Amino acid sequence: MEKNGAKTLKRKLPLIIAGVLVLALLGFAVTYVITSKNKTPEIAKDGVVTVDQGDIVSTFSSSATVQSGRQGVFEILDGTKVKAVNFRVGDIVSEGDVIATFDTASLDEMLRLKKQDYDNANKTYKDYLKSMSDAPKQRTALQEQIKALEKTIATLQAEQTATTTAANTAASAATATENKQLSDLKAALTNLLGNTRLAESLVNAVLAENGSVGQTITAFQNLLGGSFMMDPSALTSMMGSMGAMGNTELISASLQLVQFKVQEAMLGVQTGTSLESVYKTVAESAENAYRAAEQTVTQLKAGWVAAADGVIREINIVAGEPYQSQQSSSGISTSAVTSALASLAAGNMDITPLLAGMFTNTVKGLVVEYHPFAASFLLAQNNKDKISLDQPVQVISVSGKVFEGTVSFISPVATESSDLVSSLIGGGGSTKGVEARVIIPDPDTSITIGLDVKISIDLETKTNAVRVPMESVQYDETGKSYVVFLYDAEGKKVVKQPVKMGIYDDVYYEITEGLAPGAQIIRVPQRGLKDGDKVKVLE
Repeated sequence: MEKNGAKTLKRKLPLIIAGVLVLALLGFAVTYVITSKNKTPEIAKDGVVTVDQGDIVSTFSSSATVQSGRQGVFEILDGTKVKAVNFRVGDIVSEGDVIATFDTASLDEMLRLKKQDYDNANKTYKDYLKSMSDAPKQRTALQEQIKALEKTIATLQAEQTATTTAANTAASAATATENKQLSDLKAALTNLLGNTRLAESLVNAVLAENGSVGQTITAFQNLLGGSFMMDPSALTSMMGSMGAMGNTELISASLQLVQFKVQEAMLGVQTGTSLESVYKTVAESAENAYRAAEQTVTQLKAGWVAAADGVIREINIVAGEPYQSQQSSSGISTSAVTSALASLAAGNMDITPLLAGMFTNTVKGLVVEYHPFAASFLLAQNNKDKISLDQPVQVISVSGKVFEGTVSFISPVATESSDLVSSLIGGGGSTKGVEARVIIPDPDTSITIGLDVKISIDLETKTNAVRVPMESVQYDETGKSYVVFLYDAEGKKVVKQPVKMGIYDDVYYEITEGLAPGAQIIRVPQRGLKDGDKVKVLE
């Protein structure tokens, strides 16, 4: 019996101990709560501060994205040999620094070719103007010739259809000499259109699309006015070449019809301004290219010199190597030529961009981002009227370095920017404001275009303002007002004091009503502190 009782007690002992511990903890907690409620709040010696007077500067702070202020673009001509490159991408340059030098031996020849292009285009334009007055009379005569020739061709085609077997036999025999015929045709067409770079591009484009003499003839018939640089005096030479090829009378008549229709189409537009505009644009483009090349050559001969302080953004040249751009030096492609010819055949004469492109082959060799830089930011409505042009700005780089800047632009129109944080928490996802920019006159490598900097703008300054630490002010939900807790040293208690605030900075609030200099307040009021509570200030 005793043994069983001992065993039962042994099993119950852990439960008894646990119960005792719980009761002890409950007793401690009740005692702690009662003691805490009755305990006087203790405040450190420096927890009581005296209200003083001093300066408060209200500031606007924001992040701003750095932008390019002004670029220096140095152009180069294909084939220019680079002697030396004295800087690398990302290097800072000063005004007057020689960035790169060049071997100028080939530059004069490049410029001569540009001048030749301009002279040729200008002469063609002037010749066209001289021939314009005779265009209506010549066109009438050509229209009559075209009608007669079309009747002749129709008769010849009917005869050819009647002799299909003979024609097939002749076609088989012609296959063996097709390559030579195409070669002769190319020479004849080049002679017809004029031996120019544009004529060569036109002929190559058409021949690339058509694999036989007959198809090529048909293509030129369909394109009609495409060959506007044709020399009518070349007809006799061309007919001689075609005769030597041993083709039928039908082919000769077809080629003659092409020539007449080309002339007729040309004369049809000569009475208006469309074709004149094309000739004029080509001449002007050639002149612009020549003048630009003159400036480029002058700059290359002198070497590339920094016009202001800045940073190297882009370098596309290599010391010791001739420069060669990735684009075609002629600036024109066969596909573009074919499209232009088709456009001409449809009556659309606006091929100015294509023609102007022939004379463009200067490209960027190097780019410098000159100082000053700019930084853009969004200005909310409540701050818009507080910031003005030319206002001083502090710009803080990612490394913490401070630069002086000024407000250079405030947009008169509000914009809307995406707000990632707002959208993630269920807000509208955008912020409205006015775009503003700050000029940074003397940035260094710690300020990078495309990245953000911090900006700070002084909005308002109060001197001898009554001020309190920001952490001393609380919002009283009951009284719907801001309050501080005055310290009554004699009564060892606190008094809740409503206050009105003015401007603020990173440390202080300005107090416009409710406090006078010299009053003592609790620096950081404890949570739950009430009006009239006793407090103990530690020594």
